[in-house]
Amino acid sequence: MNAVVYHAPEDVRYDSVPAASCGDDELRIQVDACAVCGTDLKAYLHGNPRIDAPIVMGHEFTGLVETVGANAAGFAVGDRIVMATSVACGECSYCDRGWSNLCVDLAPMGFRYPGGMAETTTIPARALRNGHVVKVPQTVQAEHAALSEPLSCAVNAAENCNIQAGDTVVVVGAGPMGMMNACVAKQFGAATVILAMGAGRKAADSIHEYLLRGW
Repeated sequence: MNAVVYHAPEDVRYDSVPAASCGDDELRIQVDACAVCGTDLKAYLHGNPRIDAPIVMGHEFTGLVETVGANAAGFAVGDRIVMATSVACGECSYCDRGWSNLCVDLAPMGFRYPGGMAETTTIPARALRNGHVVKVPQTVQAEHAALSEPLSCAVNAAENCNIQAGDTVVVVGAGPMGMMNACVAKQFGAATVILAMGAGRKAADSIHEYLLRGW
């Protein structure tokens, strides 16, 4: 199959690689959308010691279940899924406390496991075992579902800031994450969202209209 493969800094290739496999405790999905994260650009420019190169890139992806392993209960062919893609071990002291984001042996998709910039990818057993796989309603467009991972960061930020109805919220930066944070703040009930940015007037007007329409 075709895939985008990270080999080294400034060495990312469109390669032909073996098709994704599917063990008894795994899922194989047909990827239909994968976003490009800032960490992908950083890895391309500067490298990342956590990446087991060469490996298929991409951790902000969605797809339809194509094959269900014999022991992979709870999923069916055709289900749309997304992932919390930094896969925790489920065994360390942090995981035991429910702090899986602090796992001492995180294994991200696209870093330790082949990622979503490919025709198909395998959802590893440990991701299923530790609750990293989430079903998405079929009505959600693939391009939107692929943003679930970065969007969850914006939701986490809003929760940590304890945004309440009627609040005024300032978001610094108007890139993709800034716009997501602004939209999430509005959904949390913020009455005024101030987006501080260095974009041109046309971009500013477009973002303003987007916020006024709602999301």
